[in-house]
Amino acid sequence: MTLVERDRPMDLLERLQCESASGRGQVVLINGGLASGKTALLDAFTDRVAASGALVLNATGSRAERTLQMGVLDQLLRSPALPPAVAGDVARMVTVSAPVAEDDTDSVTIRQSHVTRVHGICSVLLDLARDRPLIIAVDDLQFVDSVSLQVLLFLQRRIRAARVMLVFSEWDHRAATPMRSRAELTRRPHYLIKLPMLSREGVERLAAQHPAVTADSVGAERLHRWSGGNPLLVRALLQDASAGGHEFRDAPGPEEESASAPGSAFRRAVLDCLHRWDPLLLEVAQALTVLGDYSSPYMVRWLIGVRQDTAAQIIDVLQDAGLLDGHLYRHQAARAAVLNSLKPVDRTALHLRAASLLHEHGIAASEVAHHLIAADSGQGQWAADTLREAAAEALSLNRPQFAVQCLTLALGTCVDDASRTAVREALMRIEWRANPSAAARHLAPLHEALNAGRLHCGEAALLARHLLWQGSQDAEKVTAEILGRADTTSDSETAAELRLTQEWIHGSPRRPQRNASPVADLTLGRKSAKVNGNVWAQAGATLAAALDARSSSRVAHQAEQILRSCRLGDHTLEAIACALSALIYAGRADLAAPWCDSLRQQAQECGATTWQAVLTALRADAHLRQGNLAEAGAQARTALDLMPMQSWGVVAGLPLSIALLSDIAVGRQTSLPDRAVPPAMFETVFGMRYLHARGHHHLAHGRILAAVNDFQRCGDLMQQHGMDLPIMAPWRSGLAQAHLRMNQTQTAREFVEEELRRPGADNPRVRGHALRLLAEASQVKLRSSLLRKAVDALQESGDRLELSRALDELSQVHHEQGQYRRARVVARQAAQEARTLQAPKVPQQLTREDEAEPVISVSESVLSDAERRVATLAALGHTNREISRRLFITVSTVEQHLTRVYRKLNVSGRADLPAGLTLHREHAVGSAGPQNPQAC
Repeated sequence: MTLVERDRPMDLLERLQCESASGRGQVVLINGGLASGKTALLDAFTDRVAASGALVLNATGSRAERTLQMGVLDQLLRSPALPPAVAGDVARMVTVSAPVAEDDTDSVTIRQSHVTRVHGICSVLLDLARDRPLIIAVDDLQFVDSVSLQVLLFLQRRIRAARVMLVFSEWDHRAATPMRSRAELTRRPHYLIKLPMLSREGVERLAAQHPAVTADSVGAERLHRWSGGNPLLVRALLQDASAGGHEFRDAPGPEEESASAPGSAFRRAVLDCLHRWDPLLLEVAQALTVLGDYSSPYMVRWLIGVRQDTAAQIIDVLQDAGLLDGHLYRHQAARAAVLNSLKPVDRTALHLRAASLLHEHGIAASEVAHHLIAADSGQGQWAADTLREAAAEALSLNRPQFAVQCLTLALGTCVDDASRTAVREALMRIEWRANPSAAARHLAPLHEALNAGRLHCGEAALLARHLLWQGSQDAEKVTAEILGRADTTSDSETAAELRLTQEWIHGSPRRPQRNASPVADLTLGRKSAKVNGNVWAQAGATLAAALDARSSSRVAHQAEQILRSCRLGDHTLEAIACALSALIYAGRADLAAPWCDSLRQQAQECGATTWQAVLTALRADAHLRQGNLAEAGAQARTALDLMPMQSWGVVAGLPLSIALLSDIAVGRQTSLPDRAVPPAMFETVFGMRYLHARGHHHLAHGRILAAVNDFQRCGDLMQQHGMDLPIMAPWRSGLAQAHLRMNQTQTAREFVEEELRRPGADNPRVRGHALRLLAEASQVKLRSSLLRKAVDALQESGDRLELSRALDELSQVHHEQGQYRRARVVARQAAQEARTLQAPKVPQQLTREDEAEPVISVSESVLSDAERRVATLAALGHTNREISRRLFITVSTVEQHLTRVYRKLNVSGRADLPAGLTLHREHAVGSAGPQNPQAC
């Protein structure tokens, strides 16, 4: 391979060789950093001069043979280039002797026993130079043994008029070659060739010589930046590029290293550089890998116990070698290679010393914690306190995984039960964010701490919350105990938080009466709804009002006020979930949806998988209430995929019930009922919803008795818990559907009528669904009126799935009554709703002529709002008197509106009104959704 950027040194060597060949002896010292190409230059030069007829004797110093006397001289004089007769003579003069002490290697005095042999060897060499030019090349002069060095110095003093050229190479470091020997060498006339590292252009030229890559494909700038111009490292990078298909292209940004990281050749080359010199070089390099950003000669001194000036000299060597940029490695791959060269026990010890050193110098707790974690050990209370502080800092920066690492190590470092309990509580809280089943391992020790009186009220409340989530048998007892303690200590926030968790999971049996004032239970103002107020009690009251179907606008306002005031965190998840559920139950899923999306994003940024899963399930619930089946099912399954089933605990019923209902509606085969769920789930609100959904699953597959069993069990549980509210799980409607399948219309009608009398039945979605079933169970002459009322309610609710079903059934009733034109109009409206939802096509009684009839869009007409409302109701089959009662206007006004509608739409009567006249509920602009979202 051709040398790069070494033309001038080579020209100088060849010129000096010419002068020495003419009888003017020369001494050349080639100096350079680690792996700078000194050996390559020396080899290339000796090959050239040997080809020209000169006699070349080569030798290489070695650290391993530095104390082996005459070792280098033996290499020189055993060269096959020597004439056989001369080789035999000098071989008798050279006797490799036993090693001497390291301290004696710097001697420049020729011992008496060696004088004769040294003189004889030099005489033989000078005689050889009379016949042809003699080149003596010694690589790595710093490792030459003392006797061989004495002979070379002796020869140097006698070549002034000889055809001899001495060429030595050494490292560019003042401590490399023994000081007295080097001083003797350089005291006499000589030439010094200093080899720098390659420039960017030199790296590009070197890359161009590589057979498998091009400079453009590897990126010369990056090669130079990563290697510092060190030829050995550049060639290693090129080898990696060739072997592994790497493309080291130039690209700004911190991600560039991971995008095209060097391979094994580069790592080996880094270690080769470090193993070429004194072992102290590797020790300092390893210290720098551990210290990282806090590297300096001062810190290295205290970490490994070397002199500060020695550490500074070695750092200079590493910088000159292209390994370091300042005190940091140029590439993480180089740092990793050096770090991995440490034995595990040595690495642990080094990280522990680094942690102690940084702690003593007041470095940030997170930096100290990194070393303790790397060592997987810590000793003393200072280590435990540092790890806890680092965990708190990590949480504030949304780094929960590092926080868990810190606290897990701190748990084994604590020196007393009190601090150990505090660490375990914090660890459970953080682990629960990502995986509740993993956090469950802390429940038993914390329960023991509770019994021993080591848990404060807030910590005990966290324990109770997790026991409730997991459905533990001890949950009720522990909760009651903690609530009693909170009431005694006047810790109202802790008590309210725990009660809300209990109500969110198990429901509240103490529901207000239907005739209670909708404002009476929602009296907390904006000030008291802040997080430092009793937001949990407010959330519970808001959810209760929504379940009782009271004042949806007031409920929506209060729920959004809570969402604006709450910051998503460990203590507010249940309050936020209750506020979102209140919006959904109040028929304002359109408001709940953007809140869910915003909060899910926050949860994802925090790395809180549990929060994200719950919020995703609530987002699915919003889709379900709006009749968006595909999205509801997709979101519910996403929620289930975020965590294993055991992590969901008793809350698993929430996403499972939503996924089941959506699968049933779209006719999708599902195995969700086969999933194992905790038995305790059936004693919760989510278990009741799951039973209701599973009942519909059985019903859809023709298992009517199994469906009746699930619906009845759902109802029994809801009544036992004082939660018999159809807005949550309309189990009576489910029983009515089952009895209709069995042609027991009277029983079905009784169940529906009972449901319509229950608290919360005023909810438009509940009422619309029940009225649709009641129509199916009633006489034909009553069905039209009941279905129109169902359509009215479902239009207000925003549930397009149920609306499409009600419209389809109303169309069928019109068809049976001979009102074919009206049937076609309503059927087209049902089809439009079904197409909007991308649901299975609703059966329609349409002829080919009807299908081709154009649909007039209301948005393209010139109807006023009042005219559109009247026309919509008329198209659905309402009489003028019914329209007047519904819109609170006179019959005469209705007639006037219809007259103008017929004229504007160019139709002859209400039977010809277009299918586009569908009045969807227009929500009042009372909220802009989530504003100023707060981070975790």
